[in-house]
Amino acid sequence: MDNLTIPPNPLFDSTVNAEQISLLKCLNAQVMHYDKGHCLFREQEKVDWLGIVLSGSIEASKLEMSGKRLIISILGRGSVFGNVFSLHSEHQSPVTVTALECVSALMIPTAKLLNQCQKRCASHNKLIQNLLNSVSEKYFELQNRLFCITRSTVREKIMYFLESASGTAASGCNSHVFRIPFDRASLAEYLNVERSALSRELSAMKRDGLIDYHKNSFRLISHG
Repeated sequence: MDNLTIPPNPLFDSTVNAEQISLLKCLNAQVMHYDKGHCLFREQEKVDWLGIVLSGSIEASKLEMSGKRLIISILGRGSVFGNVFSLHSEHQSPVTVTALECVSALMIPTAKLLNQCQKRCASHNKLIQNLLNSVSEKYFELQNRLFCITRSTVREKIMYFLESASGTAASGCNSHVFRIPFDRASLAEYLNVERSALSRELSAMKRDGLIDYHKNSFRLISHG
């Protein structure tokens, strides 16, 4: 644990490495390794810890009553997961989380995090505040996802997603190339549309001069 390097993440925001190592020891945190395809936890499974992705990426998905799988999010290095439902009294996960590749994750028991140690150090207080901030950010992420999948047409869903992914909604700049974490099949699941419909609409949007793309790299084309 002494030699552990934690990537930038919301939970340890505004803390230095020495503080982080001391806190991890106090919290009984563990580094876990998962092979590609390994299920970290399933829907309805009790989860009483939260994690930080140190390397690799994970996917959170939900199985609908129809049997269709819906991708909720894909999280990469530095992402915090389990920070919302592990705080609930029942600790049951609403999603299944799977390793998309070989993954290393820092796992922190939620009870240890929420209950201050005897030292009552300022770093621990900061960690709890960061946890609350990360939960708030997760709410807005889910709200943004809801706005995306409730668009009326496939084109509107794609454009809303790409604008959010590129940051154009905040910056107003759409000339740069950006990458998305989804392949076509995953993007179709994320947008809750058929893959064939997604492919047709992407081609049409490129033909209409709205976007340009190559594999997972996209660019929004300005007409202003």
